[in-house]
Amino acid sequence: MRRTLLASVSTAALLLSVVAPAHADPLTWKPCSTGSKAECATLTVPVDWTKPDGPAIDLEISRRTADPAKRLGVLVYGEGGPGGTSAHSVQSSAIFSAAVTEKFDVIGVNARGYGDGYQLSCPDQAPATGLFTSQADMDRFRAATSAYAQACREQTGPLFDHVDTVDNARDLDAVRAALGEQKISFYGGSYGTLLGQQYAELFPGKVERLVLDSTMDHSIPDFRTFSATEAKAAEELFDQFVQWCAATVTCALHGTDIRATVTELQKRADAGELKDSAGKQLTPLSLDYLTAAAKSGKRAWPSVANGIKTLDTTGIAPLRNISEGTNGGFHGVLCRDWNMQIRDFADFQSITEHIGQVAPMTRFNSYPLAGFGCQGFVNTTNPPKVFAKSSLPTLVINARHDFKTVYPWATNLTGQTGWTLLTHDGDGHVKYFSSPCVKAATDRYLLTGELPAAGTHCAAEQAQGQQQEEPLWPEKPERVW
Repeated sequence: MRRTLLASVSTAALLLSVVAPAHADPLTWKPCSTGSKAECATLTVPVDWTKPDGPAIDLEISRRTADPAKRLGVLVYGEGGPGGTSAHSVQSSAIFSAAVTEKFDVIGVNARGYGDGYQLSCPDQAPATGLFTSQADMDRFRAATSAYAQACREQTGPLFDHVDTVDNARDLDAVRAALGEQKISFYGGSYGTLLGQQYAELFPGKVERLVLDSTMDHSIPDFRTFSATEAKAAEELFDQFVQWCAATVTCALHGTDIRATVTELQKRADAGELKDSAGKQLTPLSLDYLTAAAKSGKRAWPSVANGIKTLDTTGIAPLRNISEGTNGGFHGVLCRDWNMQIRDFADFQSITEHIGQVAPMTRFNSYPLAGFGCQGFVNTTNPPKVFAKSSLPTLVINARHDFKTVYPWATNLTGQTGWTLLTHDGDGHVKYFSSPCVKAATDRYLLTGELPAAGTHCAAEQAQGQQQEEPLWPEKPERVW
């Protein structure tokens, strides 16, 4: 039985209006393991914050303490997800630079569904399908995902319906109260940035400093917009791949019209003329996964070129067919935090046409299709909305060519809030850990409160190591924020 994270069915509006601020007893710390530099504790919180005397879970918390003589306060680490095991990460690593860790107690909290004793369980076999081909096809998938959700609920119990990002934000404030801190600082990476945003929205007076590295944009209203912004980022990286191939004589497609070749391959896939690596008819979605692999950057581009050329000349793709489906943990959170429902097959056809216009070479792939598995599964309880202007000094970081949390999300968020945007002029994701420039700016802000000047950019780093000639093509969608 697989353990998965699923999300809350309590409404965000209800939580915003009726739940009292968290009050908790002090924590009891002990070494996480023999010789560990991290300490561990648990904190009891209600499964449903609107019913504080109802069923409860014991949150797993880890910390690494600062130098008492230099201590500035608490810095919470918000790991990506959806969901995340931040407590485990703090146990295994200092996370931040020595300059930061000597002045901050670094805290990690395992998200609902990911901690010992409060995991969520779903059946091993989850619904899966290709892209919808008819209303009947769509209805069959919805029925399967609805039954899957009910099975998850029966296996898990009440926690199934209370694991969205608002629930986790309220847990975080209970941790803050238990620590005896008036304010906390927060660093979130990728999907962890949504936790930071929503904590700041719910408890603006409890935040000292806030860093959002590779940010989500909770104002995205629907599946169509979410998919289009993700697809456009992959297409831009495909455009870079085409430029690289034109300038690189060792590229397998050098001197050819790559876009014309892909367009013809799309027609051949539609006509059923191509095969996957197992000898089955290649689906158009699987062709999209091949071309969209260019989003992985220069190290993957030789293999993308080889794959397209092989498919064009032999009619056989270097990957097996890809299917899309529902993952209990991933979609349990995502579908609660966003409005991912597609109205009907006509709506899906319209979305598909739009994606083809926005990203004609890469079309659908794992990130534009992130919300596909939400159909019939669970609906949003933490609906998207525009973030209000904020006076909280906040550092938002994003790479210009990040295909996971795309750059327009960062510009949208900072435009709504007035927060400071630090742009990394390359690709990649969660840049604190790979860009010395980003790390220096982040550390300076955390330690002194000094934000970069408006419009500051960090230059892209030079690629290190040898180019990757033959990446492993995925046999199922791979995505994580």
